[in-house]
Amino acid sequence: MAGYEQKPGDIVAFKEADKRNDRAPDWKGSMLVPEGAKPGDKLEVALWAKGDKGTMLAGSVKFPMQRDAGPAREAPAHRGPDFDSPF
Repeated sequence: MAGYEQKPGDIVAFKEADKRNDRAPDWKGSMLVPEGAKPGDKLEVALWAKGDKGTMLAGSVKFPMQRDAGPAREAPAHRGPDFDSPF
């Protein structure tokens, strides 16, 4: 992932290449918590298969939109991962 910088609200997960047993995860990665999130907040997650042969999942986490009264709080400025970055 040379040149890729994870931003608040980004998720990156890689397919586990060296899975040693059936209980090991199929995908593993990290997430940077969106700015303004606090424990107990429910966040929406979106993922896309990226990389050679879908070997990576990249996505975003954001506060859910409330249709009747607008967003629960001001949404972070970040709009998801930079898919133009080389992975």
